Parts: sequence; structure tokens; C-alpha cells
Amino acid sequence: DDLKILVQKRTDEKAFSKEETERRLNALEERLSTLEKKLGAETATKETVETPEGIYQAGLTSYKAGDMQKAREAFTRFVERYPAHDLTPNARYWIGETYYSEKKYEQAILAFQDVIKLYPKKDKAPAALLKQALSFKSLGDVKSSRYVLKKIQDDYPRSLEAKRAKELLAEMK
Repeated sequence: DDLKILVQKRTDEKAFSKEETERRLNALEERLSTLEKKLGAETATKETVETPEGIYQAGLTSYKAGDMQKAREAFTRFVERYPAHDLTPNARYWIGETYYSEKKYEQAILAFQDVIKLYPKKDKAPAALLKQALSFKSLGDVKSSRYVLKKIQDDYPRSLEAKRAKELLAEMK
């Protein structure tokens, strides 16, 4: 009887141990599967973000979310990596917008000047001039603001910004 009880006890312990091992193995497999899914998603996201369009889009998303520092970093990274890309003038413009949104008007003026100087024929040039004029106005430099607004009208007479410049000049008188 003692021997039978001892054998039964060992059999029960082995069965319990086997069940416990299987349970742990299933839990590990589940965790591994979850980690693989997360890693796959992060890799896909990183690959998307590391394309020129992905970096640019990340900057816009951060800007719209109100994270100007993160947006500026993304746009700066874009400009540094892809200086000849079609979106580079836009990225430089958005760098200026991040400063403008933070009321860092001096830095905004300089950033918008890069757009004006480097890309005078691109769509963002009149917009950069307008924001530059608004930055000067916010700093209390009405004379410079007027000069820039007149420049918009002279250099880009058919643009929407020229119409806005005309309205602003009328308000400043």
C-alpha cells in the first residue's frame, strides 16, 4: 500500500509538472507572438517615417498636434536629408510656421527668409513673405512690415497673399 501511494504521488507530481510546463510554454508563446506583432508594426511605422514623405508627414502631424519642437525637428531632418526634394521649400516654410506659432518672431523671420531667398519661384514664397510681414508687425516694426507687404504686391501681384497684403496695408494706415 505504501509503495502504491508513493508511486501514485510521483505520477501526480509528474502530471502536475507537465501541466505547469505546458501552461508556461503557452504563456511564453503568446508573449512572443504579441512582441512579434508589435515589432512588425514599429518596423512598418519606422520605414514609413523614414521615407521623405513620411518624415514630412510626421512634421505636419506634429504641427497640427501643437508640438512645434517635434514638428521643427522633423522638418529640419527632412531639409537636411533631402535638400533637392520637391517638398523642401514647404518644409522650410513650416519651420518658419513653428517659430511663428511659438511667437518667436525673429527666428520666424529668418526661417521665412530662407524660403524667399532659396525658392523665390515656388508657391511658398509669397506665403513666407506674408508671414514675415506679420512677424515684423508683431514685433512692432511697422515700417518693415509695410515694406514686405508692398513687396508681395509687386513680386506676386496675382497671388492670394497679394490680396491679403493689400488689406493689411489698408488697415495699417
